[in-house]
Amino acid sequence: MHVLVIPTWYPNGADKLIGIYHKEYCEALANHGIKVNMLYVDRQKVSHPLRYLFMSKKEHIKEKNYDIYMRKNFDIRRFSYKLSIDSYCKTLEKEFVDYIKINGKPDILHAEVTIPAGYAVCKLGKKYNIPVVVSEHATYYQRFFNDENKKYSDFVLKNSYYTTVSKYMADYILKTHNQCDVLPNLVDTKNFVLPRKKIEGIKLITVVGLRKVKRVDDIISALKILIEEKKIKNATLTVVGDGLDASYFKNRCSELNMDKYVTFVGKKNKEEIAKLLNKHNIYVMSSEIETFGIPAIEAFASGIPVVATKCLGPEEFVDKKNGKLISIANPNEIADAILDIYNNYDKYDIKYLRESANRYSADTVINKAIKIYKKLLGKEDKT
Repeated sequence: MHVLVIPTWYPNGADKLIGIYHKEYCEALANHGIKVNMLYVDRQKVSHPLRYLFMSKKEHIKEKNYDIYMRKNFDIRRFSYKLSIDSYCKTLEKEFVDYIKINGKPDILHAEVTIPAGYAVCKLGKKYNIPVVVSEHATYYQRFFNDENKKYSDFVLKNSYYTTVSKYMADYILKTHNQCDVLPNLVDTKNFVLPRKKIEGIKLITVVGLRKVKRVDDIISALKILIEEKKIKNATLTVVGDGLDASYFKNRCSELNMDKYVTFVGKKNKEEIAKLLNKHNIYVMSSEIETFGIPAIEAFASGIPVVATKCLGPEEFVDKKNGKLISIANPNEIADAILDIYNNYDKYDIKYLRESANRYSADTVINKAIKIYKKLLGKEDKT
């Protein structure tokens, strides 16, 4: 089986975390014996026209067990949304034709995010008679089904096997359409199964793309409450990740006089994150909205309970036995939840925590994906 993954996002801009799961998905597919590559249209901002004019328009990146074929596209959304979609589709088809010359025609096209990749890939699938899977990841996915986008999203839903990463997203689609499946983000849980250590004090950790919507300053405020109001002497927070608003959160930390207790360690690879998780005992997610929440699953795999805001995605996997769900934008509630977990830590069974993670392991998710692919190719197992 030959699968071509075509994402809307790819981690090659200022935010090195955005879209990283598309790369991990390709790697996991390859590890399961599937021939897989990635094709990506890199949309260049109109604010740098001269840079676009002189840059190389094509790039070929060899990853460990798959290849990425990238082509630049001048992004004109600022001037005309329709023309920008048309331009994206044409650029994608050019790269697709070149791809076929090198690798042959794929059996399955798998697009990530409804617009623009999903729409453009559905056009390819219809023209070249290739089954299409579309997976929706975007927190703002509802806008794809309203107003000027509706004609594009309707085309996608009619011409693909449509999936979302969370059940709440699928339920929204199923209100108006009769097909939508859940194909969650995968987590390489094997990387995180280290022996859980006994840790003194409250050692908080969050792994996050540093954007304001993540509300990391709420965790810092909660830590301040624990130290100053709850009189917890041995409490710290480690913030893993980078992003466009890194300086904003660092400044907020200083304003709250919490520099002594908070460490920003920047972006880390999976192995480094696993070792960091192993040195902490509570994971905190404070976002306004999350379609899924991969780092929280990694925390479960590490045997660490999770405090998460009721930001949709985590509501599907955080329960009373593996953590606590709390209100958005409420540092006092975050602090109370952290303290409750800490005071009752022995009640959080490490076996259950890791079982919570294994529902999203690479094996589980990829086996479901392969089952979908086989179904579309008429090769599904009859047993």
